Amino acid sequence: MLRIIMPLLFFVVFIGWILYRALIKKDLRQNLNTLYIGLTFTGIWILIYYVMLQ
Repeated sequence: MLRIIMPLLFFVVFIGWILYRALIKKDLRQNLNTLYIGLTFTGIWILIYYVMLQ
């Protein structure tokens, strides 16, 4: 069960990081490389979940 919940928790933390950088620090453009890596990682996990649940 933990294997299913942990990626979802990481996704929530990543969304929190994006919102923090965009709304509070206002330096998201300076961290675009990190944002792209995180979005790629998230996309791969979504693909894995899609394949697992079919």
